[in-house]
Amino acid sequence: MNTRSFPEQLSDMWRTRPVRLPRQGHVAGVCAGIGVRYDVDPVLIRVAFVVSTFFGGAGLVLYLACWLLLPRYGDQVSPAESLVGRGHSSESSTKAVVLLVVLAVAASAFGPMGPGVGGSGFVSMVLMLGGLWLLYQRRPEPPALPGAPQLFPQNPFQAPFQQSQYQQAPFAQHTAATGPAPADPNFWTKPEPDSPRAAGAESPEANPEPPQDPLLQRPTPPSWDPLGVAPFAWDLPEPAPAPSVVPAKQPRSRLTTTVLGLAVLAAAAAGAVASAGEVAWLTPARIGAIALAVIGLGLLFGAFLHRGYGLLVVTGPLLGFVVLASLVGPIDTSSWGEQLYSPRTAAELQPAYSVQMGALQLDLRGLELTEDETVTVETRFGATEIMLPKNLDVDVVCTERASNSCMMQGLDGGDDGVGGPVLTLNLDTAFGNSEVRRG
Repeated sequence: MNTRSFPEQLSDMWRTRPVRLPRQGHVAGVCAGIGVRYDVDPVLIRVAFVVSTFFGGAGLVLYLACWLLLPRYGDQVSPAESLVGRGHSSESSTKAVVLLVVLAVAASAFGPMGPGVGGSGFVSMVLMLGGLWLLYQRRPEPPALPGAPQLFPQNPFQAPFQQSQYQQAPFAQHTAATGPAPADPNFWTKPEPDSPRAAGAESPEANPEPPQDPLLQRPTPPSWDPLGVAPFAWDLPEPAPAPSVVPAKQPRSRLTTTVLGLAVLAAAAAGAVASAGEVAWLTPARIGAIALAVIGLGLLFGAFLHRGYGLLVVTGPLLGFVVLASLVGPIDTSSWGEQLYSPRTAAELQPAYSVQMGALQLDLRGLELTEDETVTVETRFGATEIMLPKNLDVDVVCTERASNSCMMQGLDGGDDGVGGPVLTLNLDTAFGNSEVRRG
């Protein structure tokens, strides 16, 4: 039973956090490192990141955070720790700063707390972190990393003792009890003066040429030495090193390039139809969604073939573009720039005003109504200013996506109170500022 407290487990989880393995991964090695650390197939980790990216954007935010917080295999610290001077990392400081900026943009645009996610980003973030916590509880101790040094040397046995060729053989010494050892046929000793060998050696016929010095010749082992008593026969050759096996390089898959080409062709065809036929339905968001659908089918097909991991690099930015374009809506270039309207009567008052990029000023201070009217004002990227007369009854309805600028909302009767025709203003603001004021 684990008796450690929750802060202690969090500290140990941070201490034993995975390391990134870029050589075994496809982008930064985050999924491969998590899979090796917790003994899980990295493909399952990649699928979890992709699914959480589609549902709320938490997968992309978590991947960028892991890229910054997990050290690369062989480095001392992570890129984020290297920025604050806690050690050395192979990632450059420029790359780490770029990752921080991309992480901030991703978290603010379509992360767990970003606009338009409806709580799905927070739920997917909790599920991903909870799954990581369960993996740690399943395997709290990290395994041996791939490519770690061996515990024992390849040749644990030292070379045996070698007899030098300039060293006198121990079995060629002369003793008084046994005489010279006859192990070596080339061995020669000087005879004693009183021995028969000395007497016979004085005759010229029995005076052979003395043999050469045996210390200057390399002794040869005897032809039959079952006990291995000749030390100079122990000079065994060193074992040859084992040949290194070079793994065969797998052929590169064409699935990634094929799917990307099909996605580009699909987006180009949709854009051409939208431009030629003026199809209002084919907005930039829907064109990007068509390309994203093609890439999604490629990822699904590649999951069965274990190919196409490079499509994940394109999926994140394309998904961000689709989400951002959906928030902005269709683009109308005719409503760009500075716009000024000053209607005096109900006939001059238009039912809708729009500004895609620029500034819109709607001056209604001279407007006189005889019946209720409704006006819709859309603001995408820009500022809208609406000026009302002091006594006009107005009902302001604000719809905001990524802004908080409507200060005047609800029914307002002006200085004389409610009691006349009502002008209903429907303000739709995406990324901009809408201001309604009197006078």
